[in-house]
Parts: sequence; structure tokens; C-alpha cells
Amino acid sequence: MKNRQVYLKLSRNCVACVMSLAFSLTFLACSSSEDVAGGVTDIGNSIARKPDTLRYFGVVQDLQGRAVPAARVVAYLDNSKEIVDSLETVADSTGFFKLGPITRFSELKKMPLFYAESKGQSGLRGDGLSYVRKDTICIGPHKTVSGKISGATSGYMRIPGTHLRSPIAEDGSFAFDSIPSGYRMDLVYMQNDSAIAQFEFTALGSMDTLKLPELSVNGDMLTSSDMSVIASYYGFHYYLPDYYYLPNGYGNPEIQKVLHMNRDINVLNHDSSVAENVNYVDGLSGKAVLLEPGQFIDLDTLNPTGGDFTLSLWTKWNGPNGEHQVLFSQRDYWSDSTSRFQWHYEVNSGTFAVMKSMPGSPEAVYFGDSTSVPVGEWAFLVLVSKNHMVSMYVNGKAVAIAGSDGTEFAGEFVPNELNRNVPFRIGGDEIETETWNGALDEIWVESVARSPEWIEVMYEQLKP
Repeated sequence: MKNRQVYLKLSRNCVACVMSLAFSLTFLACSSSEDVAGGVTDIGNSIARKPDTLRYFGVVQDLQGRAVPAARVVAYLDNSKEIVDSLETVADSTGFFKLGPITRFSELKKMPLFYAESKGQSGLRGDGLSYVRKDTICIGPHKTVSGKISGATSGYMRIPGTHLRSPIAEDGSFAFDSIPSGYRMDLVYMQNDSAIAQFEFTALGSMDTLKLPELSVNGDMLTSSDMSVIASYYGFHYYLPDYYYLPNGYGNPEIQKVLHMNRDINVLNHDSSVAENVNYVDGLSGKAVLLEPGQFIDLDTLNPTGGDFTLSLWTKWNGPNGEHQVLFSQRDYWSDSTSRFQWHYEVNSGTFAVMKSMPGSPEAVYFGDSTSVPVGEWAFLVLVSKNHMVSMYVNGKAVAIAGSDGTEFAGEFVPNELNRNVPFRIGGDEIETETWNGALDEIWVESVARSPEWIEVMYEQLKP
């Protein structure tokens, strides 16, 4: 399978090791039966010697590109379900190793996976060392990996070339406490001992803890629309085949509007006249906007709420002021025929509300209270709607539904269906007193449901 690298980010420590992949060629035809095969391995198999079979040479290095002497090296043959054979050797004082002749591997036309370990560090190569100038196995600290498969309730995850497995919980989650560092490794989703889909990635020199976004089965691959952001933060790489196509909901959202407050916004008054004065203040890294009473940011009739969506912004809130305060609204005025959706601070209940006008039911979902958003400091607010269930986050953490004793974090909500287009507004609406009471910055409007991992990473990347 020819692959296309979708995302790549190298940490400073792993550059030397990845560059060393261009070291020297190493697989040769063996015509002598005098070579030592390597003997019995950790799974109790012995591979017989045979003329005209493959030998592999290589070098074991650490993440700084230094040779690792006396490292244990194993070539594993894996059929996706399990390891079926292996061959073992030990690197010499310069980190150099050789394995072979390898008979059964060549007979089955299956490339081996190569594993090396030394002094508590390890590494795995999933490309078989089969290409010119790619014969280095890099070792590093073990990794912790966790994730979730959307819709999965059973089965397990495994990493080919290892004995590692993680059962999938009823909520689709899985976790590995310790996996090797690795180049082009796979996470394989298994059901009834059959491979369903896989996620191919590289983790060299990245963080010791990798937290994947929620993955969805898409053909024979595991994918996520949030993967590029997560991979960037945690410093790993991931790959997709050349033929792979991302359908709507997995790739870029159909609607994505990002406002950085660099004077690219349209500020109107509550009567839809153009605001003569726009108050720019210090933001996260540049400028933010502090709307004056009766103002809002206008996005015309943008409609991101037809399916899954995510609304997010940074705010330095000045707190309750005795009025409703709008974060996002999609309405002309508050009536059954022209009000589709609104997210605001609800002064009557002292909570944050996701609301629509009647007759739709449920009419509203209420989150937290007036203390859920800190006052006088920058905070990251996110609203996610997935499968008509809405969740609110502040600074990367979910906010409980009001009155649920902190046990519920998502509520059913379907925006009203309208027979006309209505304005989409940020920070206010047509009522003069309902302007958001605080500075606004880094506003994102997207027609995709972002994952909790994406929210956490975006908060960590931008927090002051």
C-alpha cells in the first residue's frame, strides 16, 4: 500500500534519528548455508536456515542519533491478528545488527516488523526495513496512548509487531500504559479476531503521553477531523493512503469562519446600522474587541447549525450586569418563525443557556452558573453540538448541566427549522441591552463537532 504523509512535525530530539533513516541499504540475497539464523526467540519459534533467503542488516540508535550497543533486536512476522514467527539477535558494540537468513518470512511474502530494546527504552519499525537507505531502528522512552472509537462497544486494539492489546470499553475507549517509540506503527481495531480498521502513525521524540481524538471507522482506516491539531500538539505523525478520501464530517468542515479580531470584522448596532466606533483592546496576542452596549459582530446569514457544529471564542468577561448577554445568536428577532438558535448568559436563572423559541422541545439546555466562566481573566468557551446533543466547555473542561449535581454534561437540543434565512450574530442581537459584557478574541464557527481532545489542545496552545 503506497502511503501519503498527511501531517508531519518533528521534535528537535528526533530529527537526528529520523535523518539517520538514510543510513545504508540492507537486505541481501544469501547463498550460503553457513550463516547463523539467530535461534529461538521470545515466542519460542526457531526459523530454519535456507539458501537464497533474505538477510537484514541495520543499526540501533537513540533519539539523538547515537549508536546503541548490545541492543536486543527482533524481527517479527505478524498477520494482523497475532505474531506468528520471529527471529532475534543482539547488536554489536557499534549498534550494528544482522538478522537472517529469514526463510519463512520470504516464503509468506510478508515483510517483518523490527523491534529493538535496551535499558528500558525501545523502538518499533513498521515498514520492514525493506527500502533503500532505511535500516535504522530508533529507540526511546515508552509511550502512553489513549483514545476512543466512535460507536464501538467491544473488541480490542492491538499494535502489530508486539504482544500489546487493549480491550475496548462499552464507551469505545481504550488505553495502552506502555508502548514502544516507533516509526510507521499501526493501531489496529479488532473485532472477533478480525482487523476492522487501522491508524498508522509515528511517535519518535514526541510527548510521552499521546491522547488521540475520537476516531471513526472510515473504510479500512480510523480517522478524525481533529487529527491535525492533536498531532501538532503531541508531536506525532500520521499517514493516509493515496487513494483515501475524507467525506463530509471527517475532513475540513463545510463552514469554517475564524475571526482573529485584526479589523476583519463587521460590527453593527442593534438596529443593523454600521457601528461608527469599534473598541479594540489588548487580546491574547494581538487585539480583541470590546463591544459597546447595543453592538454585535455580524456574519450575515451564515448557517453552521444545520447538523453538527462547534462555536468557540476567548473572552475576558466582566461578569453579570443584570441583563441577558449573548455569545452567539441565529435569529432575526425572538419569535417562533425567526429564531433558530442562541447561546447566552441567562440572567433569570444565573446559568448559561442554549435556547430556541417555542414550539420546539426541548426549548433550552442550561449549563453551570455565573461562576462557570471566570471574571476579569481570559477564558476559552466552546459549545459543541453532535448528533443533536450539546455540550459546553470552559478552559478545556466540560461544564455540567445545571441542576444535574455535576453528573450530566450533554443535553438534547435541535435548532428550530425555519422557512427563511436569519442573521448569525456574535456578542449581541437586535435587543440593545443584550450585548456580551466582555472582550472577545479568536472566534471560530465550524460545521463539525470538535472532540474534547481538540478543545483541550486548543486551550493549551492559546492560554495566556
